[in-house]
Amino acid sequence: MQQKLILYSVLVSFFIINPVTHAIQARSDKEQPQTGVSGTAVQSVVPVQTQSASSQQQQAGSSNTASASSVSSTFNPLGPNVMCSFLPRDFLECKEPIDHRNNATARQEKGYGCLRFGGSAYEDVEHTKVQCTVYTDIDCYGARTFFRDGVPCVRYTDHYFVTTLIYSMLLGFLGMDRFCLGQTGTAVGKLLTMGGVGVWWIIDVILLITNNLLPEDGSNWNPYV
Repeated sequence: MQQKLILYSVLVSFFIINPVTHAIQARSDKEQPQTGVSGTAVQSVVPVQTQSASSQQQQAGSSNTASASSVSSTFNPLGPNVMCSFLPRDFLECKEPIDHRNNATARQEKGYGCLRFGGSAYEDVEHTKVQCTVYTDIDCYGARTFFRDGVPCVRYTDHYFVTTLIYSMLLGFLGMDRFCLGQTGTAVGKLLTMGGVGVWWIIDVILLITNNLLPEDGSNWNPYV
């Protein structure tokens, strides 16, 4: 009786386990990639659908990047970057105003520049535009090279008002003040006449104080001592 039960259980296990094993083997073979054997080298057969799917993903990514770049190219006034033309002078490298030396024709052809430099009052000073470029380490929006208008036609050299006034008061009879201002001709005449016997000496002091005796090159008094 026991032998029959053992035989019966072996048969049942054979008929149940064998189909299950074949099903698992078939499923594993189906999941594995097919391979083509060429000589000794084994090459994997990549499905065409996978390549097309990857190419579609790459195209979608490139289109998303292009759309993102087009969106970022528009100026956002509430963003961190400001217009390059709005930056202060400290962040720009600007060229010096062009000196046309009273040549109105040259200024008309160029479109900008200065006919003359200098002037004490705002109404006496000419204004022009100059070319400015943003420093490389500064981030801003827009063209990094542009023209900035409203630049005064003023330049500074080594002429200091206080120094020239001291020379005029102490050594004016020798024409030292006019030598410092670059007025060599009148300085020699002042030297030979000993300051016009003192009269020219006093007149030049008054002209300096009233800002009527200025440097010969048309520059303004240097404000930095």
